[in-house]
Amino acid sequence: MPEAHGGRSISSLSGYQSSSKASFVSRVSRHSTFHLIAEYLLLATLVAIFAWRGFGPAWKTVNSDFQDYYLAARLYRQGYPLEQIYDWTWIQRQKDHTGIQVPIVAFTLLTPFSLLPVLPFSSLPPLLAKRCWLLVNLVLLGLAAYLLKRMSRLSARRVAILTFLAIVPLRTNFMNGQEYVLLLFLLTASAWLYFENRGLAAGLTLAVAGALKIYPSLFLIFFVRKKQWRAAAGLVAGSIGFWLLSWKLFGFETIRTYLVEVLPWPLRAEGQDPYNINWNTFSAVLHRLFVAEPELNPHPVAHLPALYAVLQPVCQGLIFVPFLWLMGSSRAAGAREKLLWGTYVAMLLMLSTNPGSYDFVALIMTSVLTVGYLIGAGRAREAAIVVALYGLVCFPLSHWVHGSPSGFQTLLAVPRLWAMTGLWICLLVVSLRSTPVKMKVWLKSREAIVFACIWLVLVVPAVTLNLRQMKNEFVNYATRLVVVPESYLDTDPAVAGEKVFFTMMTDRGYVTGALDGTSLTQHLWFGTDSFHPAASPNSQDAWVELASAGSQIIRFPADVQGPTPNQIAIQVRDAEKPAVSIDGKWLAFIRESKGRGTLWLRELPHGTSSASPDSLESPVSGNELDVREAAFDPEDGIIFAARRSGHPPALFRTKPEPSDVTEESAPAPRRFPAVSPDGRWLAFSQLEGGNWQLWVQNRQTRVEHRLTDSDCNSTAPAWYPDSKRLVYATDCGRGYGLTALCRMVAVP
Repeated sequence: MPEAHGGRSISSLSGYQSSSKASFVSRVSRHSTFHLIAEYLLLATLVAIFAWRGFGPAWKTVNSDFQDYYLAARLYRQGYPLEQIYDWTWIQRQKDHTGIQVPIVAFTLLTPFSLLPVLPFSSLPPLLAKRCWLLVNLVLLGLAAYLLKRMSRLSARRVAILTFLAIVPLRTNFMNGQEYVLLLFLLTASAWLYFENRGLAAGLTLAVAGALKIYPSLFLIFFVRKKQWRAAAGLVAGSIGFWLLSWKLFGFETIRTYLVEVLPWPLRAEGQDPYNINWNTFSAVLHRLFVAEPELNPHPVAHLPALYAVLQPVCQGLIFVPFLWLMGSSRAAGAREKLLWGTYVAMLLMLSTNPGSYDFVALIMTSVLTVGYLIGAGRAREAAIVVALYGLVCFPLSHWVHGSPSGFQTLLAVPRLWAMTGLWICLLVVSLRSTPVKMKVWLKSREAIVFACIWLVLVVPAVTLNLRQMKNEFVNYATRLVVVPESYLDTDPAVAGEKVFFTMMTDRGYVTGALDGTSLTQHLWFGTDSFHPAASPNSQDAWVELASAGSQIIRFPADVQGPTPNQIAIQVRDAEKPAVSIDGKWLAFIRESKGRGTLWLRELPHGTSSASPDSLESPVSGNELDVREAAFDPEDGIIFAARRSGHPPALFRTKPEPSDVTEESAPAPRRFPAVSPDGRWLAFSQLEGGNWQLWVQNRQTRVEHRLTDSDCNSTAPAWYPDSKRLVYATDCGRGYGLTALCRMVAVP
């Protein structure tokens, strides 16, 4: 007889337990099946969104960002020197000559090396070249996902979900033909090599990434902190090698311009329009709140530049130094080291001063490595929080931000910044919980004092530099000629009486503007980009360069609001950057051949008729010089800026009659000459410490003195008829090369 137990037989109890176990297994199975179906549905939705909103439109259109790389690669393939590639108007002119149909092209802030990935496709038409690049990006994205799967131990399905959850970053990267999927692949490949104990190869791979975009080079700090000397050596040696290769490929002057003149701007948070809240950075928010700029930010909450100067480096230091301390001074166990690697990438994005949404493609690696670590540690709830915050960063939250908010409304207009800050705090907490050392021990350690000192060493000099820089900028602001906010760049002024003609960059391209006092009285659009206007005090006309398949110089009435075709006369074809003599008799211009300019001279016809074919036209600079700008003086001489191969740009002199070219004495690189109408003064720009400063020389005594002294550029001076006042272009407080116009009294 079976033994009784609490009114039930042993056999019946055993049957009940078996039934309960089967029921539990069934519920777990149904739960797992539900989750599996939900994950596949989510993945299918994300892939569909990517194909519909990202890859599909990208396949049909050519956006400006891809054109930046494509045009630079095309010019390089055709043998153009790239010394002026960071000049906004120069590369726009090359865009027009190439026939690229986008309003604006620029290469600002990009490394010269970054054109090489697109170089194999530069012989193709733009759209076909972009399609080839998109296919390469799909392959690179798949390879990155494969390596992340191997490192994280997550299923391919979940890695794919986290990959395509980067909705906006992937969409903008593919739409714009950017290189951030390539960067993701390089960062991922480097991580995989590092975790496979191939430190030297990991460092070399990061060196490639650092040659494309600067911030991967900061992994040197990671390697030094972790005492991974082989990886650090690979990164240093590779970086030196790739920059030497860039020097060999693109020339010393191109590399010098990038490293000395361009790179410092993004490092100090002024790479491009520092007040633009679309960057979603603390630097942009602080600029918007506490720094006034006459055109870009005329109404901050309060004009407190000293507060910005302190808060900006303090915020950067609080992001960088605590995590550097938390990382530890030795390599951690495999899973935690992967977590730290991904978190370090997120930190670099937090430190970036003007990241586009495409930069956050790199967060794919952060999310996969972090979620893989948390799932492996049985911390599924924390993994869900990380995924939610990562999704917020990559979600199109900016669609809910309309207009240009002012005051403290700015704080509500940067949703990606707050989502990224939340994700960063979450990653810090996860990293802190992953260490076996308690927080109390960390705080009492000797390293706490060391890193507090490191924080001070980094922040105090940065505050000092910020204060000095802003003080100089506000002197510049006092002389600013306010135009209109729709103009992103104003440059190359030419004075006709009290009227100032100049080049403006707008949404549709480059147009010619005219100022009367501080009011914009003319906004001339000739159907194509127009550059470098010129005027003569003894003429009722003005001249300007029009660029399309080639450049030509036209003449039009200076006092007409919108000249008709009958009022426009072509003066010379295949010509750039006009300059007109004081008496209106001579026209100097530059004729370019594969990026190198030669100075030419032509006698101007009378009236508004076009120049006759037999008009006097001759080169006056010689083939050994690459001419950049030219100006007449009242004595019929011509002073021009040019560069000999292997030498910095300098000022030279010649005359309309056949004569030798003589070089002016120049202790430093000089450009942008302008002679006063009375012939007594020569204004020019001189390169000092990576910035172009305005100088003036007494032509009788040869005594010179500096007019500007700021951490920014002052260029393209032009004299008023009184020979005392100057109007010039400056990018102080605006972003590299994005100049506005200022006026000053240059001589007593």
